[in-house]
Order: sequence, then C-alpha cells, then structure tokens
Amino acid sequence: MRDSDWEIIDELFRNPHMSRAAASLFMTQPTLTKRLQHIERELGVRIADRTPKGLAFTPEGTYLAQRAAEHIELVNQTLRGLEDLRRATRKAITIGSSYTFNKYNLWDVLSGYAEAGDPEVRFTVVNEQSDVLWRMLLDGNVDVAFVRGDHEGPARRILVDCTQAYLVSREPVDLADLPHLPRIDFRTNIESTGLLDAWWHERFSCEMPPGMSVGFIDFVWELVARDEGYVLCFVPAKFVNDHGLCLTPLVRADGSPVVRRTWCLYPKAALPPHMESFVRYVREAASIPEGTILRPQEG
Repeated sequence: MRDSDWEIIDELFRNPHMSRAAASLFMTQPTLTKRLQHIERELGVRIADRTPKGLAFTPEGTYLAQRAAEHIELVNQTLRGLEDLRRATRKAITIGSSYTFNKYNLWDVLSGYAEAGDPEVRFTVVNEQSDVLWRMLLDGNVDVAFVRGDHEGPARRILVDCTQAYLVSREPVDLADLPHLPRIDFRTNIESTGLLDAWWHERFSCEMPPGMSVGFIDFVWELVARDEGYVLCFVPAKFVNDHGLCLTPLVRADGSPVVRRTWCLYPKAALPPHMESFVRYVREAASIPEGTILRPQEG
C-alpha cells in the first residue's frame, strides 16, 4: 500500500462522505472510489459500505482506520525527527533582535563571534518589536532573541545592555513644564512605553498626553534639533550626540534612575553545540554586570 492509501482510509473514516473526502484529498469522486476499491482488492477485505447517510465502516475497515492514523503519525514523527537532525547538523542560528539593538549592538556581537567563535555558523536576523520577539522565541520561530524589557517566562537570559531614560531637548527644559510643551512620540515596545508612562504618572499624577507621532527614533533627533518638541526615551550607549542635544536623565521620586534592560534570551532546553557556543560567547563577551548603566557618548 502507498502512503496515500493510508491517508485515504484515514480521511474517509474521519469524514465518511465520498464527495467531501474527495475534496479534502484533492481528488475527484470517481478517482477516490476506484482507489478505495483497489485497496479493498489488495487487502482482500471490505472496508466500508455505502448507506444513505454516508459510509459505514466494517470492523476490518475500522481496524485499518486505526492503523492508518498510527501510520500517518509515525511518518510525521519521522519527518519531524529528520528535520530536527538537519537543523542540528546545519550550523545556522535565527536571531531575533529589537530595532535599536540591531542598529547599535548586534553586528558587533555577530562579527566578534565570527572571529572568536565558529566562522562556519550562519545567522538569519529577524527585526521586530521586543514583545513580538518574545512570543516568537516561545513559539520556536527564533533560536535566540535580544529583547528590551523584562519578560517573565520559560527562557534563560543574559543581561547585555542597561540604558537610562532621558528627556532629550534642544535647550535645557524644566521638568515641571513638560505637560505644557510639545512632545514627540515614536514607535517603541510596550515595556519601554510602560516604564516611561510610570515615570510620568509618578511625577505628574496623570496620564501622559499624546505627542506628535513620527515612527522610529532616528527621525526624532532631527525634529528635536529643529526645536519641534522634546522626547522621552532610552538613549543607547553608542548614540553619538552630533546635534548637541540636551540630555536630562529621568529619575524616580526615590532618586533611582529609570532604566531599561536588554536581555539575550534563549530556550531552557538543551542546545545544539553551535548554539551553545554562541550563547557562551554572549555570556562571556557581551554581558554586563547587574546594575551597570551604559551611558551615551558625548557629542
């Protein structure tokens, strides 16, 4: 019997109507009927009888349907196992990276590993918002994720970045005046927005009013330099203040800085050797001590 014969028996048992089963199998009804008759002749049994309500499986047909389901599951398990083996032997890693980490940090990590680690490893990089990358890691769609913010869940983590939030403006600004000044907003992840919203609410006892939305952070620096408004954001350590902007650190009422951590996240399950090697490199070369705050460069 062919694998397709087992699929026919399985589909007919789950959907005992010739026309519907034929459609699900992408076959014509006459073709399906002929194939079923051929299977019955080959096995020497009657698999199903036609009735006004559809097909009625015989005891032999019911037994074959049970074995068909087992056969299909065995084939699927075998194919999945082979794919897992292919992935393990291929030195490939799919990395998820937030946009700003990709711009300022990721390529230093990858090039450093290519020199100090295994140059045969090939990387595929997926850029997304951190909350999206977190879900992709849990679903197995990326192997490693560099994400902003603290995500609770079943993953191992390495702290790779810790930056402070700033009020960025063209000229010095009194923090008390912020609710009355134009603010520039931009696309960022939920965790970063939550930290800034919490700071605002603690200081002004109200929700942060909406600002002018401009998309990503790169365009924000130009607008701030033109004195179109101010922005509250986490400034990367490798940001170079070419415009001579005024950066005022944001601190909470207790004097602690508002900081955002970036983590390298990876599965808790055992890793193939090339992934274990990469994670070890990140831990040794790219991680930072807990509590360290990386500050932006001077212009």
